[in-house]
Amino acid sequence: MKGPKYNIAVISNITINQCKEPLEFTLRQEGINAEVSIGDYDNIIQDCKRYSKYNAVIVFWEAINLIDGFQNKALTLTAPQLSEIHQKTKTEIKLLTSILTLTPLVLINRFSNLAFLPNVLAIDPLTELCSRLNEFLASSIGSNTLLIDTSAIIAKTGIHKSIDYRQYQNSKALYTAQFFTVFADALKPAFMAVNGRAKKILVLDCDNTLWAGILGEDGDNGIGMAYDSPRGKPFHEAQTILRGFQQQGVILAICSKNNLSEVEAVLTNHPDMVLQYQDFVAFKINWSDKTENLQQLATELNLGLDSFVFLDDSEFEIGLVQAKLPQIECILVPANRSEYPNRVRALGLLFFTPSKTSEDINKTKLYLQNTAREDQATQFTTTSEYLESLQLKLTPLWRSQVPVARAAQMSQKTNQFNLTTPRYTEADISRMQHLPEYILGAFTLKDRFGEYGVSGFIVIKQQEHDITVAQIECFLISCRVIGRQAEYCFLQQVISLLEVQGIRTLHAKYLATPKNIQVADFYDNLGFTVLSRTPQETNYELSLENYKFQGDIFVELAH
Repeated sequence: MKGPKYNIAVISNITINQCKEPLEFTLRQEGINAEVSIGDYDNIIQDCKRYSKYNAVIVFWEAINLIDGFQNKALTLTAPQLSEIHQKTKTEIKLLTSILTLTPLVLINRFSNLAFLPNVLAIDPLTELCSRLNEFLASSIGSNTLLIDTSAIIAKTGIHKSIDYRQYQNSKALYTAQFFTVFADALKPAFMAVNGRAKKILVLDCDNTLWAGILGEDGDNGIGMAYDSPRGKPFHEAQTILRGFQQQGVILAICSKNNLSEVEAVLTNHPDMVLQYQDFVAFKINWSDKTENLQQLATELNLGLDSFVFLDDSEFEIGLVQAKLPQIECILVPANRSEYPNRVRALGLLFFTPSKTSEDINKTKLYLQNTAREDQATQFTTTSEYLESLQLKLTPLWRSQVPVARAAQMSQKTNQFNLTTPRYTEADISRMQHLPEYILGAFTLKDRFGEYGVSGFIVIKQQEHDITVAQIECFLISCRVIGRQAEYCFLQQVISLLEVQGIRTLHAKYLATPKNIQVADFYDNLGFTVLSRTPQETNYELSLENYKFQGDIFVELAH
């Protein structure tokens, strides 16, 4: 498939050759050009050195093979012997995590004895050892590492469908092909997130989606969403899960064929509603085509359609959206309402991010503030008057001040104002912060309506052979602040800093994507000289002493 290779290494102390095809197939279906390499048998430490520069490393560290036949010998070993195995494994965990510190993404299986659990009424020595090692593992990992609960995957698949005892005896191949298929699907959200493919907004229908019944026919007293009602309980539970999503940064909106005033009354006044009016950032409640409404939502919220998830109970509406807007992930409310809460709960995987930031927690508030700004804009006849009225203030952040989690998250999610669209992990950002040739910057923005949070990020690298020359490797700003002129104010601060650093020449690049066409001429408009241009890539150069922004900037530095 097209696109840069995404190199994944799988290292293990058992035989895991069957995991290659399921992982590659699952990720390639999602547009990630995965290339999976399998390490040598029982060679974890040496292999982690060999693959430390890969995009991702997956570690299968099976307790049953810490020593040969451990599942059979555990009850025969003395306490000192078990302690020695424990200490040796802890030492190797510390070594592995230190070697993989700069690997962008590391996924490590938690230790488990589920395949050979002898007695659920007592804790055997091997199971106890797994528990102690898992505690140490959790305390030893960095921000680039996620732990995988393989016991949950086995439970989901079924132990006899997950474990191949005959093959483990013959060749140390513990897991079946079916296990690896479920395993690959379970890991997909992590790879989607770090490759910028996590979803951002969940758009909901109302009737038989937020509540049981049809508001226009049953009235607000006839619809059901009460927890103590068999009819309403699945919807109450679904709303509760959705409220949790919203509080973790998932944007919620409504697209429903209904009368606006009637829905607003339910959202505001109905005693059984878990979700409230203020939990939604936008509403398209009318009798228009839902595909048109969804497109308008994308425009108004400045989001790509491929970041949308649409939840509706109508097969007709779902089919129409899938046909006309295939970029949108469409989910049908199950006919068996008892399945509905679990269907909603599973949607959380589509919005997975490795870590949460303050911007995530306050995302709905930020979008609602932006709606207030847009409403205010209608009172002004010119953009300049409107921008001046906002009283915008920018605070630059440099090097160690740059929040690692937020910078990585923006690189993974920002598509429109993103000149080169690199996808960084927290490990990538941390590594660059500690390398002297890199200059990292970010900024926060606020106005009279409130805080935008950390809204821009830049990565600049000095050339090794001539430290007076530097290259902008990444420059992006959040879609929330597009049109605020923050990029111009920030770039002026960047250039001032570079001049103090002794940099005289700045190179930059624009790499075209289907989503960043709006910044195709960004550097052209700032007076950068074009060195080369193709439909896919434009390279620029700027002598810093000649830089001068032509125009007014309505953003001030915060004091």
